[in-house]
Amino acid sequence: MDEYQHPLFFEAKDLTDRDEEKIRRHFQKRRDSGGGDCGRIEKAGGNTYKICFKEKEDQERVLQRKFHSISLPCGELRLTVSRTNSPLDQPSTSQSQTFTKANTKGLEKIFQLDIFLLYFLRDNLKAHKVLQKQLSSIGCTVELDFDKEEAVVRGDIEKGPGGAFGAAEKWEIQVDRVFIGLTETYLCYHMVEPKQIKILLQNPSLVTDDIKVYQESGYAVVVGEVEAVKERIAILEKSLPTRKELPIVKKKFKLVEEEFSREMRTHYPDVKIVLGSGVIILEGPDKEVQSGATKLDELIKNVKEKRVKLCPALMTFITSSGAISKYQARFQQSLRNPVSLEVVSDLVLSSLSSDALDEAEAAVQRDLTVANVPLQGAAAVPPDLDRVKEILIKAKNKANSQELRVDVSFIPGTATIKVQLVGYSENVNKLKEVLHDYQMNQVGTQEVLNLPHPELLDCFDKILGLIGMKQTKVTLKASHWPYPCVLVSGPRCLVQETQQALISALASLTTDTLVLDGPGAQRYFQAEGKVGKELVETSCQVIVREQQGVHSSNAKIKPRSITCPSTSSFTVQPMPRLRSSTAGSIVVNKTSLKISLGSLVDEQVHVLVVPMLNRQLTSTNIGKCLLNKAGNAIKSKFEFMAANCTLVPGDVLQVDAPPSLGCSKLFFIECLPWDGVRGQSVQVLGNGLKKCLDLCVQLGLCSVAFPVIGPGFVLKYPLREAIQVLTENIRQFGLSACSGSLSTIHIVIKPDYPDSEECYHDVNRHLSSNMNQGGQAIFRSLTSDLDDITMTVGSGVKLQLVFGDITNEVTDAVVNSTDYVNFQNDGVCKDILTLAGPEVEAELRAAKANRGDIFVSQAGLFTCEAIFHVCGEKDAVIIQQLVCRIVEYCESYELKSVAIPAICAGAGGLDPGIVASAILQGIKAATSSTPLYCLTDIRLVLIKINVFLAFKDEAMQMFSTAVINKVPVPQLPHVVLQQQQQPPSSVSADLSILPISSASQQSVFLFLGLSRKDVDDAMTKLKDLYQAQCSTQTFKKEELEGLTQDDMQILMQLVETQGLYVQKDQSGQGTLTVSGLKDGVNQVMQRINTCLHGSLRREVRVREEDDLYNRVSWCILGHSGNWERLPKTANHNLENNDVAGGIVDAQNIQWSVNLQRMEATGPLLGHTAKLKRLENLSDFTLPLYWDNMAAGETLKVVALQQASAEYRTVKEAFKRTVPKTVLKIERVQNVHLRRAYEGQKKHLSDKNNQPGGAGEKLLYHGTTHDNSNSIMKNGFNRRFSGQNATAYGHGTYFAVNANYSAQPMYSKPAADGSALMFVALVLTGIYTLGQSNMRVPPPRSDQQPHDRFDSVVDKIDNPNMYVVFHDNQAYPDYLITFK
Repeated sequence: MDEYQHPLFFEAKDLTDRDEEKIRRHFQKRRDSGGGDCGRIEKAGGNTYKICFKEKEDQERVLQRKFHSISLPCGELRLTVSRTNSPLDQPSTSQSQTFTKANTKGLEKIFQLDIFLLYFLRDNLKAHKVLQKQLSSIGCTVELDFDKEEAVVRGDIEKGPGGAFGAAEKWEIQVDRVFIGLTETYLCYHMVEPKQIKILLQNPSLVTDDIKVYQESGYAVVVGEVEAVKERIAILEKSLPTRKELPIVKKKFKLVEEEFSREMRTHYPDVKIVLGSGVIILEGPDKEVQSGATKLDELIKNVKEKRVKLCPALMTFITSSGAISKYQARFQQSLRNPVSLEVVSDLVLSSLSSDALDEAEAAVQRDLTVANVPLQGAAAVPPDLDRVKEILIKAKNKANSQELRVDVSFIPGTATIKVQLVGYSENVNKLKEVLHDYQMNQVGTQEVLNLPHPELLDCFDKILGLIGMKQTKVTLKASHWPYPCVLVSGPRCLVQETQQALISALASLTTDTLVLDGPGAQRYFQAEGKVGKELVETSCQVIVREQQGVHSSNAKIKPRSITCPSTSSFTVQPMPRLRSSTAGSIVVNKTSLKISLGSLVDEQVHVLVVPMLNRQLTSTNIGKCLLNKAGNAIKSKFEFMAANCTLVPGDVLQVDAPPSLGCSKLFFIECLPWDGVRGQSVQVLGNGLKKCLDLCVQLGLCSVAFPVIGPGFVLKYPLREAIQVLTENIRQFGLSACSGSLSTIHIVIKPDYPDSEECYHDVNRHLSSNMNQGGQAIFRSLTSDLDDITMTVGSGVKLQLVFGDITNEVTDAVVNSTDYVNFQNDGVCKDILTLAGPEVEAELRAAKANRGDIFVSQAGLFTCEAIFHVCGEKDAVIIQQLVCRIVEYCESYELKSVAIPAICAGAGGLDPGIVASAILQGIKAATSSTPLYCLTDIRLVLIKINVFLAFKDEAMQMFSTAVINKVPVPQLPHVVLQQQQQPPSSVSADLSILPISSASQQSVFLFLGLSRKDVDDAMTKLKDLYQAQCSTQTFKKEELEGLTQDDMQILMQLVETQGLYVQKDQSGQGTLTVSGLKDGVNQVMQRINTCLHGSLRREVRVREEDDLYNRVSWCILGHSGNWERLPKTANHNLENNDVAGGIVDAQNIQWSVNLQRMEATGPLLGHTAKLKRLENLSDFTLPLYWDNMAAGETLKVVALQQASAEYRTVKEAFKRTVPKTVLKIERVQNVHLRRAYEGQKKHLSDKNNQPGGAGEKLLYHGTTHDNSNSIMKNGFNRRFSGQNATAYGHGTYFAVNANYSAQPMYSKPAADGSALMFVALVLTGIYTLGQSNMRVPPPRSDQQPHDRFDSVVDKIDNPNMYVVFHDNQAYPDYLITFK
């Protein structure tokens, strides 16, 4: 082995493995052989064996003993060791072997000594005399025998000390002691290295009288006292040449090579330097070699680095152009110290000299540059762009003919294309000059001329002919975008000249307009009257165009001149190129609502609504965010407007938005901090919100975004009160039926606030309940950023992202994320196990799951077939693998659907984005790698807003098929919807449905000519042509009274299609005059006669629908999960099974109906909704969310389905403050209690004389299993007050938050640990602070002692507890069982 490098040899015959091992153990023991750590015994050839030692000292000690006796099973073995495997033994260190002979007169003992020790005793008289003296003292003499390599000691017994030795043994011991001392005093050092021998023989100072050197063939032996010999050997070894290999980095060594060589030549000339691959070899005197190595290390450590930050383009150029080697060669010649360059993340310069680094950096920065030149105008688009590329590539190739000097690339952008020039500065500048020259002199350009009349666009060629302007190399093109204009295109120098000529020519024209009643005039001249109009144009040398958007209320046919008094009739001005966006002109009849998650300042709407205090922009956090985003632009606009108006709380300050915001206007509401429910702050905020909505309608704005104003550090509103004020004002706006152009209202919620989930759920609940009022839709749709997202993945599997609670899922399989240890920590795992029951928990506790395993348990009481328990171990790779295995398990267990949570994104603490990527990648891989035959639906159920948004972002990027589920918008004609939805009614309600005396019902013609006379003549001739084709018919009031609203809609269509003009009599007689083309007026007369015949039939239908609507309520389950009452017509059709043509709901959506399945199918493929029929009592209308009740049934307790929106809404509100698991939710349907409650609600509303005066709230009341049945049957009974507390009066107590009522003293647990709590509808009305002695609320004023408050609370500003003293003031709406 390599570590055993010091061999010895010996001879022996026929050694077994056992013999070899015993010999090896002998040489391992220092006390037996003098050896140490050694390898296995190997056969060297013949009878010769070899054993190698790790340390040279161990080898030398073994050699000192020339013979080694070892007991083997076959007998005693005596070995002689040597350095080589030749028969001649190498001389060794001093050693002795003794033989004793005894006779009658004396003793003789022979010591076998190293021959060189015998030579030393012979040659060194001092040593010989010392030995003789020692032996004579014990009466002995010594004789040296060089032939036999022996020392013979003889002694006379009679002459020994004391007259006799006593015994031979004692004499032998004394002699042995002398010779042991001899061998320990002197050392025979065998030297075999030729270099050492040469130095030894050439250096006389190493040999003295006390040290002798004996030279033999191939080696030399140094003999002397041990310490003296060791000292000489040490001196000798130091004088030997040393070879040292030093690993180096070639690049760094190049930097110090010159300096290092100079140092070595000066100070260590005897050291030879050899440069190898990755190593430098120093050979020479040991001290100088060590000094040289130290110097090299010192120089390398002194190498300095400087990082030069360059743009990525320059770094790429440096690498690809070979600039590094060029610079290094240049710096080698020009700088005192060499500099190396290396491209990593930055450009790294290295050198021994800081000055050299500075000079190198300056050279690089000076020599290399990058320039980004934007292409402007036509140069940025083909064909000029292609020409630019051709010119630049040609110039680049010329510059790079010898070497790479410059590179060119084109960078596309959202608005412009940039040319990036990278390389040596002189070459970059030359290409910039080429590009600049082309853009200034050769590129085509385009200018825009504004046209004041859009109608002129279609006849622009005629205008050019009229003014006699000829087209040259410059192109003149009329365009509608970005506004009505003329695009002047061509070479830059010619475009400006043509532009000025066109402006002058157009300014010389005269224009005027002719207004004729009814749009039929335009239609006439576009059809049969077209030839006549063209004759007028030809004869009068004018151009006549139909014009849009000119408003006039004149009823008579007369021309109206808009000619300016100056010499030119209109002016065309060159307009700069501006970014322009056009909004659609389609007006919908309802406003859509959207809940947005994000920052208000990032919303893309027409108006942002912002709260403020004391007219200060930064008084609220939203104001500060606006300032951060828009800077001084918003600050100066705000301060200007605030300084020029007077504001009181509730007023709205309008500010034009700067371009950096995604809106056109900002509405600032002057607010007041929270001062209680009955304070001014609520009224002030409500007034401000109403004004904002009204302003949007007045200003014709399409969209507005509101934050939830109030629940912050500044205004300090309770969250529920802030939401109530906002949603109530939006509801009132929807009821007003005057939405105008306002098509979208955004409610913006910041997703990263602690109460974001609570805020979202409350806003969504309020808005969902406000979508319909009295069976009529008041809003078009409600959507949110948390709407479900559906996409199709591999094998046609439908993947859904759902914002919700996984314990509400009804899929075949449910995935539980657990660590198999903490089962009782609050979270999804605890909820799933509580719902599933103790058997499943026990099964999971006993599970032995390995890393990445899925443990499948029974479902227990959970509404699924199996529960998959997984542990993601906070590792994205494991999560992805687990998801793949979940899909595989669903296939193997033949499960069609599975619900998966965000594994490790909750208690696991992993970043939601990482979890989203891992889960979605796992689903994508699992569904695409192999065909799936069973699994059809995967639902990712996400309970946190930030988690849902992270999954949404990842899914929208990963899957192109991702679709956000929204309420479908009907694509049906407005008139048809009105016919199906609206019941017939008298026209007297609204005659304005016809376009009476409206500007839009007039025909306007624009005349363009070279002179005033030409224009006037043409206007007169055109008017006369039209009057000859017109007629007028007046209808009396009696003829119109029988028409319905639907009839009026049909008439309106007829008026519009025929282009008629309608005018209502102003004298009050109720007549209606229709004028226009003769055929159209005659069709109106025929239609009115036809409509009158159907009036009687419609009246009968109306009475039937009204009667049925009071007795039966047909409902449809809306998108938000709330039951919505269908309109009267749909109600009647369903009751009479007249559904072949479908039904129309309150949102004007057409549905086909399957009454057997009680299901409706919408216009979107696969979109279905449940239907329900409620039969009302004669004196009581069932709430829409109730189930139908049998005749005579007064109490019904309905267990809610976990998958229903009703269940989720109740559960989510409960879970906001209570971490316990919901086991069951039941709806209480008690007719008698609800009838009394509704009566009390009406009484309080009338008494308080204001909207919402009853103050209805959803509150909580803990109960026991014994009391719950009594409350469901008989309601809350204040006579039982005092069982728990009467701190605020002797009434019935209700908590705002469920966690208060969930305390064991209120919701007392049963034997199985389950507890009960009612969710109650409570009429709080107007309240005050309660006191323990109150049995009824106190009077509201001393002057009216019988007018009492409706309830009392624990604190006025933000109550946590309400107390009512009237049993009918609370209704037990739901009963929650939890654990």
